[in-house]
Formats: sequence, C-alpha cells, structure tokens
Amino acid sequence: MARSSAVGAGLGAALTALAAALSEWTLDELLPCGRQEWDCLGSALLLLGAATVFGFLASWLLLRLAGVRPAWRVAVLAGLLVWFGAELSDRALAGSLPTAVSPLASAALFALAAALTAPRPLLWQPRIALLVALALLWPLSGLVGDHRTEASKRSELVDAGVPLLAPDVTGYRLDHPWATRYGHELVYRLWPERPGVDANDPNGWAVHVSVAPMEPGFHPPVCEAHGDSGPFYHMPCKPVAPNTWRTVKQHSVFYFVRRDDAVAVLASYGTHVTDGELRALASTVTVREPGFFLR
Repeated sequence: MARSSAVGAGLGAALTALAAALSEWTLDELLPCGRQEWDCLGSALLLLGAATVFGFLASWLLLRLAGVRPAWRVAVLAGLLVWFGAELSDRALAGSLPTAVSPLASAALFALAAALTAPRPLLWQPRIALLVALALLWPLSGLVGDHRTEASKRSELVDAGVPLLAPDVTGYRLDHPWATRYGHELVYRLWPERPGVDANDPNGWAVHVSVAPMEPGFHPPVCEAHGDSGPFYHMPCKPVAPNTWRTVKQHSVFYFVRRDDAVAVLASYGTHVTDGELRALASTVTVREPGFFLR
C-alpha cells in the first residue's frame, strides 16, 4: 500500500505539471469558436469531456506501468477526489491554489486514492473514518463560503461611501443589496411579502431604492438625484413631508428623501405598490447598520 501511495503521489505531481504546461495555451487556441459549427459552450463541453477521458486513460496507463494494481480503481477514485476538491474550493470561495502548492495537493489526492483502494491490508476503520471526514467537509465548505460572502458584502456596505439609508422593511423582503465605494452608491429592492407577488417582475412589484450623495442640481422643486437605473435630471417634485419630495412620471412614482448630504430615491414603476405604501416607506427612512441589509 505504501508503494502504491508513493507511486500515486508521484503520478499526481506529474499530471499537475502537465496540466500547468497545457494551461499556458490561450483560451482562443483551446476553444476555436469561430472556426466550427459548435458555439463556445459546445466547444467547452467537448474540451471538458476530452480532458476527462484523457486524464483517466493517462492516469490508468501510468499507474499500470508503475505496477499499481488495480490501476483503474486508483485512477477513477483520484479523478473523483480531484473533482470533489474543486467543488469544495468553489463552495468555500477559496479560489485557485498557488502554482507551487498544486502539485503537492494533486500528489496527496493520488496517494489518498491509492491508499483507499489498496486491497491489503484491510484497514476498514481508518478508511471509513477518512470517508466520514471527507463527507463532513461538504457542509463545512458551504458554511465557510457563506461566511466569506457575508463578510465581503458587509465590507462592501461599510465602504460604500454613503449613509446606509433604508426604511422600515416590515412586510417587505430586502433583496439584492449592492454598494460600491467608487460610485458612492447603494441600491437594493424591496419586495412586498404578500400572496401573488411575481418575483420575475421587479418593475411591476418591487420598490427600487437607491442612495447616493446629493447632486449639485438637487434644489426642490427640482429634484435631481441618482436612481438605481441611472440619474434623474431636473424632475419637478412637490414636498410631502420634511425633507421628502414626490414626483410622478407616466406610471412611475418617485419619492426623494434627503438625510444630511445624501438622497434616497424610492421608486415604483408598476401599479402593485400603492402611493400610500411608498409614502409610508419614505417616512421611515433612516441610517441602518450593515447587518440590516444582510438578514
């Protein structure tokens, strides 16, 4: 078993080096989309299938020539472990391994495959424990990925460069919060939590909210502000409450809420959210903590 593991480790390192050499080719060389009847997706699927078959055959042949038996079991399990490792990395948002570490990781996976498929000695208890540990890595990688996503979104919100303005969202679901420090902008949607809401129709059902620094042209009764779909220029608006203005354009209703040097725009482009609901939301706009947008 030790010899098989050593051979498997060496083979893994060799195949990783070969993959690194192949990766030097440009994507256009690997996927000549414009020179065949297949589109890029078809070419990618063909390339993936060919790489899978080639990797298995090359692993099996080299293992067999090295005297590893049964070679096909090691080759199959090593391929599954490589796929499993890649999925764990994606779920954990870990990114690609450094070039210097990839051969070591591949060698370890081939050695592990050789150890798990070795017919003798029959060390079933360690093997079962190892398989259980690998299975536990699946939910753990998801938790790590969720934590990384939340931490990244929280950092994005903290660095937005604008106050995190939002209304009381009782009865609504806050969706798609997005912020950028370069554009000094925060945007998100509010979906009514009631039966019949069509989640595929944001313009008909959702309240679109954007927060940005106050524009130089914001001088009510002219409300110039930045919305989620672009700037609003010279829109005539009427005061409806302190630091709150309203305007109607065709079937769309906009509420402009100023807080210090920032303006929040609440927009409804359909008829499912009433003007009264929009005004109630505008009346509760205040600065919120980042966690408010991550619930």
